[in-house]
Amino acid sequence: MATAGRKPLGTGHVDPLRGSERAKLRLETILDTLRGELRIADACQQLGVCESRFFALRNHWLQEALELLEPRPAGRPPKSQVDPRQKELEQTNSQLEQQLLEAQVRRDVEQILVTADVPTAESESPLPASEKKMRGGTRGRSRRRAR
Repeated sequence: MATAGRKPLGTGHVDPLRGSERAKLRLETILDTLRGELRIADACQQLGVCESRFFALRNHWLQEALELLEPRPAGRPPKSQVDPRQKELEQTNSQLEQQLLEAQVRRDVEQILVTADVPTAESESPLPASEKKMRGGTRGRSRRRAR
């Protein structure tokens, strides 16, 4: 009796995976040795590594695969808990940044005010030359003439 379903691909499952050709070759070789289709010595020769390196690669890969298959809680993982100390530091940092900004604005305003109050070298009076002429003796002279 024939079985229904697809024919197993074996190491054919490795080809569509994302990764370098070298990594795919390593994975296929490890799978072939696990199925008993390839001897360890032949696998080492194919990969260009010694037996101890091959066993280290295989054990590392198997350990990571096993960890990925561990049961996990259903649903999305909970949001990471923020350390209260970290939250406090972030709050302090925010306050200090605000204080720095305020100090910079105060300094800029002070510089503007100081610049506006300092008389220029050309005129010692804060009044422009046109206002000096008007305030000069013109009023008094006109009054004298009128008398």
